[in-house]
Amino acid sequence: MRALKVIAAFLGGLIIGEAIPIIWYIIATNYFELIDSDGGGAMGAIFLLGPLLAVIVGVIAAIVVFIWTKPRVSKA
Repeated sequence: MRALKVIAAFLGGLIIGEAIPIIWYIIATNYFELIDSDGGGAMGAIFLLGPLLAVIVGVIAAIVVFIWTKPRVSKA
């Protein structure tokens, strides 16, 4: 059960980590009026920053869940 929670946390972290640069790019171009006429910023956000942050956030989420679900030893 613990392994399933860690895998689920990793997959959830992958999704969130991939979404962060995409959402930031959309916000930057729409609200901060960043001009990206050739689409290079979008490709960088999707193909470079997205996978990088996805792996980082996924690993961090998996480590946190692994630590939180550690079996407690009672001192009885």
